Amino acid sequence: MAVLKRLGAVYLIGVAVAMALYFIINPWHAESYDPGNIWGVLDILMVIALPLALDVNFRFKRTVDGRDSGEGITRRYLEANVVFYTTAALAILFLHNWFSTLVFGAELDNHRVWIIWATLNTLLPLALGVTGCRLWREASES
Repeated sequence: MAVLKRLGAVYLIGVAVAMALYFIINPWHAESYDPGNIWGVLDILMVIALPLALDVNFRFKRTVDGRDSGEGITRRYLEANVVFYTTAALAILFLHNWFSTLVFGAELDNHRVWIIWATLNTLLPLALGVTGCRLWREASES
């Protein structure tokens, strides 16, 4: 089981790093080719990473919720809930924007859509990276 957790952790951290780095360097070369091709591949990687991150964060939340019942709000309880609900909100926002892009195409003049993508490409790597690090720690402890 530890090997699967480590593989999942490497995948989540890898997707987070790839997203963050490409989001940072994208403006420097976006005019020389179509960055939509690379984002298309990254979108598929994100679609695979999101259910994994939701599962990991839900299991952590369920463990903490059961263990901390009656004790009030602890740091672990707050961390588990914030990371889970943030990941869930980002997944909903990502899927909405991704399906809209698939159905309607990339609307180059729709600034609202690009602000949502910028928000996702900033926050999703953080959520996936944190989840990957937690999964790596779980694998080390077992």
